[in-house]
Parts: sequence; structure tokens; C-alpha cells
Amino acid sequence: MSCKHFDSRRRFLRYAMIGGIAVPVYSSLGLLTTAHAKAFNFAADPDNLTDMELMHLPKVTLPPVVEDGSQAPIQVAMDHPMDDDHYIKSIQIINFTDPVQTKGKFYFTPANGEAFIGTQVRLNGGESQVWVVAECNQHGKWAVSQNTKVAAGGC
Repeated sequence: MSCKHFDSRRRFLRYAMIGGIAVPVYSSLGLLTTAHAKAFNFAADPDNLTDMELMHLPKVTLPPVVEDGSQAPIQVAMDHPMDDDHYIKSIQIINFTDPVQTKGKFYFTPANGEAFIGTQVRLNGGESQVWVVAECNQHGKWAVSQNTKVAAGGC
């Protein structure tokens, strides 16, 4: 990949993000190869999920409109076992339109019993696509996104 694709610091940071979450953002621009796209798993048909997808795709609860961008509530739940040999290692929340793109990365062990997050994040004003990436110790990273709009405030 030539340097012409990194015309700004923010664009470079989006591409270099930990875990390669840039796959869905840049694949639409034609900047990544097929090998990069294999870094993440997505729902093949969001209206007809397989058992594997149901277990590994994060269930995100985020209001479609957030009144105060400095306190946007978000919940992430997983219907995944937390066994010693099969569990969710981490969940990461990212919003590429914000000055601070990584909203948090949360680590889990089987001792947690379940992979669940309930928190508030700061979101920039306007429309945003919030990405959530869950990493299974056996089946890799699974990503979903949800759109929201911040009516006022924001970071």
C-alpha cells in the first residue's frame, strides 16, 4: 500500500487501529485485500443468523438518537459460553468519527461468568456508526455496527 492512502494522521490511525477494525471502513474504499477482510467475521445474512453467529455476534443496545453526546448509554451482551477452553477474551467499542476513536476495550476470563458491558461513552455530535468487536479465544473476532445520532453536545 502506498503512502498516498495515508493523506492524514486520522486516516492512518483508522487503518492502523488495534485488531484491524479498519476492515469494514476501508474495504468499501478498495484499499484492503481479501486477506485483510478475513480478519473479522460478520453476519452473512443479518436477518437469518446461524447458531455460530448468534453465539459470537455482540448484541448492542444503543439509542438511535442520543440527547447528550457526553453520556451516550451503551450495552453489549453476548450469548456465549464462558468455559475454560471457549470464552470471549475481549470486547472493544470504536467510533471512527470521534477525535478519540477507541471508546474502550474490556477484557474477560471464564471467571467472569458472562461477557456483558453496560457503560456510557462520549460521542461526537452528528451521525455516528459505532462498531463493537468481540474476540472469541477459538473463533476470532466478530464485528457489528450500529448507527446513532447525537442531537447535542458530544466530545
